[in-house]
Amino acid sequence: MKNAARLIALSLALQGLAIQPSIAQSTLNYTTSWIGNSFGFGDGKWMQQDVEAIAVAPDGTVYANAPWDESGSEIGVYRGGDKLAVAGNTHGWGNAGGDAIAANSTYVYAAMSIGNESNGLVGADYPPANQTWFGVTRRLRADVTQGAPFASGIGNSANATKNSFLRVLAAPGSSDGAVRGLAATDAELYVADTADNRVVVYDAQTMRQLRSFTVPTPGRIALASDGTLWLIQGLQDANGPSIGHYRKDGTALNDAPVLPAGTVPTDLAFAPSGQLSIADNGPTQQILLYARASNGQMTAAGSLGTRQGIFHVVAGKPGDWRFNGIASIGYDQAGNLYVAQNGQGPRPYGTALVGQGAVLESYAMGTRTLGWRLDGLTFVDAAAFDPANAANVFTGSKRFTLDYGQAPGKQWTYAGFTLNRFAYPDDPALHSTRGVRGSPMVRRFNGRRFLYTLDQYAHYLNIYRFSPATDGEVAIPSGLLAQNPMPGNWPAGQPAYGEWMWRDANGDGHVDASEIASNPSTGATVGNGYWWVDTPGNVWLATPLSGIREMPMQELDAQGNPQYTYASSKMFAMPAPFNRIARIVYVAETDTMYITGFTANIPWDASHWKEAGPVLARYDNWSSGSPTLTWQASLPWNTSSSPQVTTVGIAVAGNYVFIAELYTQKIDVYDARSGQLAGSMTPGANVGSTSGWVDIYMGMSAAQRDNGHYVLLVEDDARAKILMYDWTPG
Repeated sequence: MKNAARLIALSLALQGLAIQPSIAQSTLNYTTSWIGNSFGFGDGKWMQQDVEAIAVAPDGTVYANAPWDESGSEIGVYRGGDKLAVAGNTHGWGNAGGDAIAANSTYVYAAMSIGNESNGLVGADYPPANQTWFGVTRRLRADVTQGAPFASGIGNSANATKNSFLRVLAAPGSSDGAVRGLAATDAELYVADTADNRVVVYDAQTMRQLRSFTVPTPGRIALASDGTLWLIQGLQDANGPSIGHYRKDGTALNDAPVLPAGTVPTDLAFAPSGQLSIADNGPTQQILLYARASNGQMTAAGSLGTRQGIFHVVAGKPGDWRFNGIASIGYDQAGNLYVAQNGQGPRPYGTALVGQGAVLESYAMGTRTLGWRLDGLTFVDAAAFDPANAANVFTGSKRFTLDYGQAPGKQWTYAGFTLNRFAYPDDPALHSTRGVRGSPMVRRFNGRRFLYTLDQYAHYLNIYRFSPATDGEVAIPSGLLAQNPMPGNWPAGQPAYGEWMWRDANGDGHVDASEIASNPSTGATVGNGYWWVDTPGNVWLATPLSGIREMPMQELDAQGNPQYTYASSKMFAMPAPFNRIARIVYVAETDTMYITGFTANIPWDASHWKEAGPVLARYDNWSSGSPTLTWQASLPWNTSSSPQVTTVGIAVAGNYVFIAELYTQKIDVYDARSGQLAGSMTPGANVGSTSGWVDIYMGMSAAQRDNGHYVLLVEDDARAKILMYDWTPG
């Protein structure tokens, strides 16, 4: 027990304070499930988080490639709605996947890169300092985990892909020299050396260079039955890419179609009938068909897919033939169509974006019906419940519905894609570091639903409103609160330094300089603060060293946007025992504040910059001016162990506080009334008894259902899903 102590500008009563130590884990009655991926990993499978390119074998086997998958499935193999293999050795130790892939009867050729991890890797397997190798890994089709070495092959001398890498380009380490197109016959391999404006032709068996010819920034390549090459070219042209047609020796042919205005070609493929298909990732989101006319020219012959794709009529509603970010297409021998999408399309030249989640699907062209579909929809993405309906779950850019009566992994349905890059190119998420929205909070005011999202490290708080009648599932950009300027000199009108906010005063979803307001009182960055939005819509900012600020929501403006002002802010001083705050959850209904952070006993250090801290505390009567520290608890914390035991996330629901550990795949459950540890939860066998790190500041949310069950949603970016715990307190 301690007597009341007074802080500067804050009175803190410590009556009834109990410091709760960690105790042994209790057995809890819970089940695990997942959301957003076709596989849970209990069977060792997961749908990769991104697909940039596919190659389709005659038997319908699909080989997919992307520069990055968190668990190393940059190259995945699929058939009939199942995952057959992960190629491996494209992740870590300098290796990364790529943006193109091709296959012949013997080999799979996949674009990849080899770096030296900021000059930390040296030797013959790695490029010299400040350089990256871009090229092609050759694998056996019979077993893609095995390299198919050749005399001039290099790299990976310590694994099964030794000497099976073809170096096409050695580029400065910060530049994009990625191979953007591949095509192969049993005799020749065609490589789009995009950065060098050429197509290079290699012997498909010996991998010796045969010839090359000039093409302006070439991309995807498709081989016609007559041996000519059709390709996408001009990836960096001011007017956008176009279609080129070349003989094998590089002679340009002049019969390529001129694409409709607004078309953004991203891939092309030939059906067994000889019809040319061109994927359009522009606003139409369709596959354009071309056939040879009697005059010898390629002429339009229709299209596949719903015009405007996922944004047709009910914007953001997923469904058959409603494409969303067409990245690659292909056909098998039977004429079935395969379409890879990632909500974005192929990675823009010179960027490291990984899309909005992968969808790989197959259609039977005879009946135009869906054959199968695989989803890997979330990456560095948290999830949150709609407060009006615990069966309605939002991630940064998705909505899922839940049927708790179904078997684990079958409970979720992909119900909405909430980001419309065509209607709202000024969505702040599209201008953030990763181009995604990240951690969501769903709130309801005046009967309306709002979405608040945090970027990965909580620098920015984005605000979105909904208008189902006009925008379907789409979340309309409504506002932004920023602790510091956005990267990339966007938007125009933001201050060069310091806090600022934007509100969409005219309701058009675009950021106008006249709608931006800077913080007049500080003119300084807040630092690595943490945002929280309470039930009434007040925005709380936990600053690391200066206490906690509340920005009350004033009202909804004429456009339906929540309004905030710096002038109306209220500041609460740093409460004992903390000297650095990392996370907060404020429960407005009970005027209760939960805080995690660091104290004089275990101070913060820069090596644990994203941790939630070793101490959890509950304060009652927070807004009264004399809050009561009801209890504090010591959280799991051991930075000397291997792996380290630290905390990263907090969620509160009903009578419990949930704490996510960073490296140890454990969720600790505390009684919110006493601070006592009730037990812990870890991933079950149906999700492989494992999960990835909770790698973002707000990686977890919780809700109590009407039946008393607690449901917890936890980021699992390791395998492109949301991990779900369903716990019944004993």
